[in-house]
Amino acid sequence: MGPWGMLFVVLLVHDVAGFFVPKAQSSIAGGEEAPRGSWPWMAYVKSITEGGNSFACGGSLITKDWVLTAAHCVDPEEDVILEQSRVYLGVHSIKELDDPDVVVRIMSNVVIHQNYNYLSSGFVNDIALVKLSQSVSLTKLVKPVKVASSNDQELSPGTKCWVTGWGLTEQGDPRDGILQQLMVPILRNNECLKVYPKISPEMICAGFWNGGKNTCMGDSGGPLVCASADGFAQVGITGFRSRCNMENRPGIYTRVESYEDFIQETIKSGSEAPA
Repeated sequence: MGPWGMLFVVLLVHDVAGFFVPKAQSSIAGGEEAPRGSWPWMAYVKSITEGGNSFACGGSLITKDWVLTAAHCVDPEEDVILEQSRVYLGVHSIKELDDPDVVVRIMSNVVIHQNYNYLSSGFVNDIALVKLSQSVSLTKLVKPVKVASSNDQELSPGTKCWVTGWGLTEQGDPRDGILQQLMVPILRNNECLKVYPKISPEMICAGFWNGGKNTCMGDSGGPLVCASADGFAQVGITGFRSRCNMENRPGIYTRVESYEDFIQETIKSGSEAPA
C-alpha cells in the first residue's frame, strides 16, 4: 500500500525534540467491533487527488450539512478534487458502501482552519469542516453529534471516552471492514508532557500507557466522544500520533472546544473560512 492508500492517516515517529514527525500514514488497535448504528454521526471521508490517488479518513456529522474532520485529511496541498471526493454516512462496513442504508454525498466545499500548518513538531490547528453537496435526512443510522463547547463541564482525568474508526487493527485491516470502537481514558496534559513535550492546551491526551490499545493507521479525522448529560459530545479529533500500540505513547487529539468559534462561524457563513 502506498503512502496515500485507502487507509490514510499519519503515522508518526518520535523525533529528537520529543514530539511527532509524520512518517507515512495513521487507526484503532486493540478495539472491538462497534454494534451497527451505535455511532450514527461517524463519517467515512474519501478524498481523490489530481494525481489519481485516493485516501480515507474518519469524520463526524455535526449538522445536516457539515462534517468535522482533521485538516490533514483534506489538505489542499494534496490537490483534492472535491467533485470526485465523497463522504459516506450510515456506514457499518467500508466493504459495503453500496448498502441501501448508506448515505453518500459529494464534498461541495472544504474549510480548513486558517492557522493549520505542519511544523517540524507535527500538525497544528489540525481541524477542517467539509460541506456536503446536499443536506442529509436524519435517521437512526445518520444523526449529528453534539460538539463540545466552552460551556461544558471541564474534562476530568480518568473520564472514559470513545474513539471509532475503520483503520488498522493489530491484525491488519479491520475484519470485514467493520467499524471499530475503543474506550480510552482522558489523561492530564501535564502528565503527557514527559513524552510529548510540545503538547498544547489545544490538544487532548487520552489512552493507555501500557500500549496495545490506540488509534492507528486509518482513523485520522474521526471523533473522540465522551458521555454528557444529553448523550455523547465530541471533545476531540483523532490526529497525528506516534506508532500504533507503543508503550508510553497515548493518543493525541485536537481539542474541539478550542475551535468553537471557528466551527460556529464557518457554519454560519455557509462556506467561507472565518477571517
